[in-house]
Parts: sequence; C-alpha cells; structure tokens
Amino acid sequence: MSRVVAGLLLGAVTLLAATACTPELPKHIDGNLTDQWPAMAAPKGWEPDADMCLKVLNDYMSRSMYDPVACDRGHNYEIVAIGQFTGAAAEAAEAPQAGSAAMRTAWSDCDKKATAFVGGDWRGGMLSIGLSLPASISWTGGSRWYVCVLSALERPYGDPTLRSISLKGEFTKNSSLKYGCYQYGDTLVAIDCKKSHNTEFAGIWNAGSLAYAKLNSSQDKIASECRKVIAKYVKVPADGNMKYRTGVVWDWPSEADWNAGDRGVRCHIWLDKKKVTRSLKGAGNGGLPINYA
Repeated sequence: MSRVVAGLLLGAVTLLAATACTPELPKHIDGNLTDQWPAMAAPKGWEPDADMCLKVLNDYMSRSMYDPVACDRGHNYEIVAIGQFTGAAAEAAEAPQAGSAAMRTAWSDCDKKATAFVGGDWRGGMLSIGLSLPASISWTGGSRWYVCVLSALERPYGDPTLRSISLKGEFTKNSSLKYGCYQYGDTLVAIDCKKSHNTEFAGIWNAGSLAYAKLNSSQDKIASECRKVIAKYVKVPADGNMKYRTGVVWDWPSEADWNAGDRGVRCHIWLDKKKVTRSLKGAGNGGLPINYA
C-alpha cells in the first residue's frame, strides 16, 4: 500500500475515534458489500454478423480472418443464418469435426434455412451451401456458432460466382439460376424451354441414408425414384407406364457434400431423340404420352 493511501485510511480511523460513534448507513445500503452484485455472466465469444457477405469462406474463422462486405458489393458467399452448437458439442474442448453428428445436425439446419432464404429448394438451381465454424482461438474464447452461407455457381456443381446482389427470395421469381430445360447428348447444355430440347429438370429425390459408395450400384433404384419425381412434376400417374413415357437423367453431389448431408439426387426428364418446345411442368398425359413402341 502506498504512503498516501495509508495516510488517508489512518485519518479516517482517527476521525471515527474522535467522534466516538458509528456512522449510520443510508437506508439503501445494508453494509454487505457482496450481496448486491449480480452474478457474472458466462463468457461469450466473438460472433460474425448476419446479413453480410464474404469474398472468401474459411472452414474455421476467427475475428482477424473475418472480412465481411455489404451484399450490394462484390462477393462470393452470403451469410443466410447463424446457428449455435448446444449440448455435448458446445461443451467439447474443440469445434465439431466434419462427419460428426453435431456437424450433420448443423448442416441440416443450414439446409432448411437456405431453402427458406431463397424461397424454394436451393438444390433446384445453381446454388451451393457451406458452413464455417469458430477457429480454435475463438472456440476457446467461448464462441459456439456456425455460419450458414449460400453461393451462386457459375454452372451446376461449379465454382462460386461473383455477385453484387443478395440471393434472398431468388427462387420466388423467374431466376436464371434455376434449373430448367437442356439439350442432352454427352453433357447437359442449358437452353430456353421455348426452343427445341430433349431434357428438363423435374425435381429432387432425397436418397436418405444411402451411402455414397452405393450410388453406382443403385441405378435401378434411382431411376425408379426419379420417375416418381417426374410423374409428380408433369402430373401423370406414377405407375409402371412411366418407363414408357420418358427416360431419366440424374446427377448427385460430390462425395464431400454427400457425407456432409446433401443427399439430393437431381432428376431430369429425358426424351432421347424426341424434342419439345415448351416446359412439361403440369403438362399431363398429353405432354408426356405413353410410347410402347
């Protein structure tokens, strides 16, 4: 204790002795210096901001790595939601690893929120979702968030493309990012549905628990399930006659995306040598007739 402070304390003691009485405390003070203090809150780490965009996405992110931009400026990724790990995952010493139950739960949450954000199943167009977790320094500091991001792609399953407008509500309108009509030979070539074409995107079949390694040996199953998707899209009976109405073209995500949680197989109508000049959505029996020969 410094000499100045000691002198002040001594003076206070002397004064009390001289007056020979104990000072009365104000009525709002009870003399207990601890029971009026609120309990200290648990430490809360840094967290990114929602409704911002990023040029670069890191699998693990710290405050020093976080470099957001407004979504009306050039960006490759858009933050659509921020979730929180809970339970055992939040109590762990490290952030969850890829393939863990906690990561699959987080991916499923981001899946739903991305679909709500764009106003339709994001798999129905040239979009991709991703997650970013706290870097070790942020996790140790109390961060338990995961960031859900959405990006537009330059082509199906391609790389993120630079944008300067938000994807919010993108699938509630006529978007150029939606899958539509194609001419299929060796590859799918996008084409206006009013022009001659032989292929059209019909929807998604969710493969559920099917392992990625089993996809190539499950082609009959996939073809059957995709025909059900096509029947619903065109509005024809999903019965044994579907194989006489149309062929099927399908594709699936990368192994990494599949294992992360994306089990969406994209199903396309394929008319082979026959061509049409309109969309077959809701066309019924007239649009997709039975061809036994």
